[in-house]
Amino acid sequence: MEIVGYLSMAVGVGESARLCAGALSEAGRAIALSDVSTNPDENAFAGWMPSHLSTEPAGSRIWHLNPPMLPRAILKKGVGNFTRAFNIGYFAWELEVVPAEWRNAMHYMNAVFVPSEFTRRTIAPLTAAPVIVVPHPVTEKPATEGMRQKFGIEEDAFLVSFIFSAGSSINRKNPQAIIEAFRIFVAEAPSAFLLMKASGNIDRDEGLRELIASVAGNPRIKIVTDRLSDADINGLIRCSDVYLSLHRSEGFGLTVAEAIMQRTPVISTAWSGTVDFCDPDNSWMVASPLIPVVDTHPEFAGLAGAVWADPSPEAAAAHLRDIFLAPQRAREKAEKAREFLLRYLAENSYEKALQRLSAMQAS
Repeated sequence: MEIVGYLSMAVGVGESARLCAGALSEAGRAIALSDVSTNPDENAFAGWMPSHLSTEPAGSRIWHLNPPMLPRAILKKGVGNFTRAFNIGYFAWELEVVPAEWRNAMHYMNAVFVPSEFTRRTIAPLTAAPVIVVPHPVTEKPATEGMRQKFGIEEDAFLVSFIFSAGSSINRKNPQAIIEAFRIFVAEAPSAFLLMKASGNIDRDEGLRELIASVAGNPRIKIVTDRLSDADINGLIRCSDVYLSLHRSEGFGLTVAEAIMQRTPVISTAWSGTVDFCDPDNSWMVASPLIPVVDTHPEFAGLAGAVWADPSPEAAAAHLRDIFLAPQRAREKAEKAREFLLRYLAENSYEKALQRLSAMQAS
């Protein structure tokens, strides 16, 4: 099995490919890696390498690249090479309307894996190939101690956190709604602190600059853009009292799942990919009306008929208050979320999806 992707880039599709490689290697499959990174970062993942690496030509291949990225990667690998393998596309999309480029790409894939039921419902009508839900194989990873001290946050502060990439549409990640929810909540809980970790280039990203400017001078809100290791980010999530994601849409919701793995109570938008593993029994859900997508991000601009969620900051603030007032109940609920997620991931693993495909081919 060959895994193709941006294996040495600190982007979502790169992490998706690395998680896949790790999971299949862990399951005992011999895998080959094909790094087609456009801007490789040699230092970022220098120590990352799964076991069971193979040098044999692969009969099957999983492409952890969304359709706009595929042509360049296929040419890099060689078109003849492409046609000789059973090609599986791993496509992560965040809306119910798909661009034409995505529809065209379906014709070239023998099967498609997607990270959520939300994405499956969107992709399945576009292809006769099997479309199987395979969530990102999240695991509990090492977490750095002392992250509160690192950022000057009091040990007894009620810490709310959120991690996001500004590059994948700051409007979709919706950090402004988190700031609004926190401002409502902190009026009743002055010891609360909001820490957001943003990936992005402040010099080039006007939206990120505006977001940072909007909290300037507020001693209870900090937006960090420094590069942090995975262990630091996990440490930040683990030492938080709540992880708050008011996303407008997610194909899966990787940071939400990672927060659940770290046993941190989660408040999440009740729409799109996260509802596969977040429900009112294990998380705090923010019901959201759907509104037309208005965004300048190239992936989402001009998609006629597309909608996404508009979660209420007031409802999120009420959930923050509930967790703040009943921390023990919140921890118990977070434990239930983790148990549910572990079961869900085990039932929908890469290994099980590949076995399903083999059974389909055999019949």
